[in-house]
Amino acid sequence: MATVTVKGLKPLIAAFYAAGRDAPRFAAKALHEEAQEAFVLSQAIVPVDLGVLRASGVVHPPVYSGTKATVWITYGGAAADYAIYVHEFPPSRARHAAPTRWKYLEYPVKLHSRDMAARMTARVLDMINRRFA
Repeated sequence: MATVTVKGLKPLIAAFYAAGRDAPRFAAKALHEEAQEAFVLSQAIVPVDLGVLRASGVVHPPVYSGTKATVWITYGGAAADYAIYVHEFPPSRARHAAPTRWKYLEYPVKLHSRDMAARMTARVLDMINRRFA
């Protein structure tokens, strides 16, 4: 499981305050959309042998726990052993034909998280504007 640090949260927090009671739902929707974008990036670099690993990728709907929402991106299923092997072992131990690579999920998630707060802020503000339109 990769952990990312998101910077520039003050505008996002302000947007959540502006969203009021809809903030948890808007946050989860924005987070899910961000996960979908990171997933698309991962699909471009996930190693392909027979296609089972690539086809096993899923962006799960938000799971709520109180005011917290979590969105998971997973690979595995029938290819779970293969998924772990090619994700965790560098090219010297596993074969990765370009453009595929190891850390096929961690790398795009970390890359995509760089400007995530700004994109999520824009998404939440757009949801607020549509609510009042």
